[in-house]
Formats: sequence, C-alpha cells, structure tokens
Amino acid sequence: MLIAPRALLLCLALLGCEARRQAPDWVRNAPAAAMAAVSFRADWGMEQPRLRALLEPYPMAGRSLDLLLMRARINLDASGRLSVYLGKAGQEVIQLNGFRDPAGLQAAIADGFPVEGGPAANPERPVFVILDLGPHHIRALADGEGRVWLGDQAALAGLGAGASQAALAASAGWISPGAAIQGFIRPSASWNLPRGIEALAWGVTPGTAADGQNGFELSLAGTAEAIQQVAPWLQRFLAAATAMPGAPQQAPEILQESTRIGLRCQLTQEQVDVAMAKLGQAPLPLH
Repeated sequence: MLIAPRALLLCLALLGCEARRQAPDWVRNAPAAAMAAVSFRADWGMEQPRLRALLEPYPMAGRSLDLLLMRARINLDASGRLSVYLGKAGQEVIQLNGFRDPAGLQAAIADGFPVEGGPAANPERPVFVILDLGPHHIRALADGEGRVWLGDQAALAGLGAGASQAALAASAGWISPGAAIQGFIRPSASWNLPRGIEALAWGVTPGTAADGQNGFELSLAGTAEAIQQVAPWLQRFLAAATAMPGAPQQAPEILQESTRIGLRCQLTQEQVDVAMAKLGQAPLPLH
C-alpha cells in the first residue's frame, strides 16, 4: 500500500504541535541497558487475562509481579502503568509508576516484604527482598520519585547509568499518550534498517470488538540521512501488515521531520499481530 501524498502533507502541517509532545516518564527514565520494552495501563492490562500473556515469555518477571501484587495487596488504580524492560542479557525489569498514592504503594510493599539490610538500609531508596530462587535474587527498589522497580539485583544495579535517551525520547514523543499499550525497541544491525536509525517506538489503541479496528502508531528516530533512507522500509512494513484481510477505515498517515518519521493507521487484530511480528514482538491480545 502506498501512502497518499495528501495525507503526508497534512501531517507535515501538524508537526509543530507534534514535536512539542514530550515522551512519557516510563521512556525518559528507561534503564540504559534496555533493548526493548512494553508498557500498559495497570488496571486495564491486568484485568484482561489475555493481556497477561504479554508476560508469558518472561516467567520470572511474571512470577515476581504476581508475588508482589498478592502479598502487598496493591491496588492497581487507573492512573498507574506497568512497564517491562528487556536487557541485553535477557534480564527483565518491571517498573510501577504513575500511581495516585506512591507513598501508599511503597508502604504496602514494606508491609509485605522485608527491607534488605534491615533498619539501617537507605530510607530514601529502600530495597525490599521479594524472592530468592537459585541464581535469581529479585528485589523491589523504591527510587524516591514515586517509581518502584522490580527485578534481579544485577539489573537493578544498572539503573540510571549509561547512554543518552535522546533518540528514544524523540521516537516515543510521537506516540499518543493515551495509547493503552506502548513499547520501544533499540534496533540491532539484523533489522536491515539504514545505518543511523537509533530507536523505534510503537503504540496500539484498541478499538471496540464490533468495528474490529485498532489504532496503530510507529515512530523511528535517528540521523537525518537515515530518516531520508528509511521511507521504503516503512512502506514495506505497512504493506505487509495490511496484506491481511480487513481494509482500514482511514487512509494511513505519515509524519516526518529531519530526524524522525512516524506512521499512523487503523489495523485489525490480525493485522496488528502481523505488524508486531515484523517488529519481533509477541502478539498483542487486544480483546
């Protein structure tokens, strides 16, 4: 499927407000070692059994989260998000963030789990012992800014260190803040993308089961030269996704500026699954 030039020009006219959109906190504070991530609204995601399948490829992360929620009796209110970050060594870190009562969240965890190091532990960044199982030493870290991080000791030790997040934040800044499920990827050389593409972000807004259409967004950020060269890849990506049955109700849109390019379109569940597979991600159970 080719992108209509008219849609492209319309989107270019809107770039002023799009460029000012800031990346969400779960992206801006992502671990530097994270190569990919998926984030969803806590209450919405955890109430839908099919969405729990997102954690199936990461059994230790799923087990740790279940234990945390059960023993601490955490109420996943509508304001909070759960984000799962995947590191280079396959280690997962979960972030709980954006809850209305972060102090209450930390207090609930403190009631259910011991503080590592005992009473002398750092009160501003307490670490709670969640699970010790063989080589896995799962801890929860409260970072003093309302976030709680859940993961292995080695993964938590690397939080806040390392590389610039500029390209990652730029790509995520074009994803609608209200997208129920979002994610990012730091592409590797095996992606066959132009050299200089540094980050990719995606978002899905589930529609109703009746209309079968879901909002899908994709954004890539990198050098100006790479952005000029990546348009054919984006065209092939869209063509592969829309080759499945189910004509989109609206023409796809492309947004582009010097160092990033984005796609917005409507896809069926089957088309979303194809799109996620092209991105090397697990299927998204939307309904």
